[in-house]
Amino acid sequence: MLGPIYQTPLAHGADLVVTSLTKYVGGHSDLIAGGCSGAAALLEPIRGMRTILGTMCDPHTGWLLMCSLETLKLRMTAAADGACKVADFLNTHPKVTSVWYLGFLPEGHPDRPVFERQCKGPGSTFSFEVTGGEAEAFAVLDRLKVIKLAVSLGGTETLASHPAAMTHSDIPEEERLRLGITPTLICISVGIEDPDDLIEDLNQALA
Repeated sequence: MLGPIYQTPLAHGADLVVTSLTKYVGGHSDLIAGGCSGAAALLEPIRGMRTILGTMCDPHTGWLLMCSLETLKLRMTAAADGACKVADFLNTHPKVTSVWYLGFLPEGHPDRPVFERQCKGPGSTFSFEVTGGEAEAFAVLDRLKVIKLAVSLGGTETLASHPAAMTHSDIPEEERLRLGITPTLICISVGIEDPDDLIEDLNQALA
């Protein structure tokens, strides 16, 4: 969830880039859309298939996207700045066992060179694990007051979810664990609120 501000695959040699416009580009949790970018010649057959399937946006969705594009950089920058502060807080909390935030990739990690080469920043969506088990993770989510429980990402409001019980519940448990989707994992998409309010909310929930 880095594009189109913090990751631009076309600049690194990608032929086509498929982007979820539902998330940061729309950014207000009020539309569903997607886009494909690339050379005109490569996009031509996609345009033809889109016409046959009827998968283009309706005019109102297009208007909402155009309005949202005016504030895209402001929203993504504010969210990323807030996420950095929230991640720093969680990284030192005694009831948090790990924080999976791109900004924390250690030197020598195999993903670090890719991140440094391709990304302009760590973005504002990341995950963290709490001590205990599923019950403790649920308890934290239940106690949140400012942060909302939802599976969407990239909106102006901060959202949290429990991937194992929500977005990835249909994946076999063994596969989930192999992928690091544990019962204590919480995913958070930081919005544009004051990060101090988010930190206070997380602090009282973890307490």
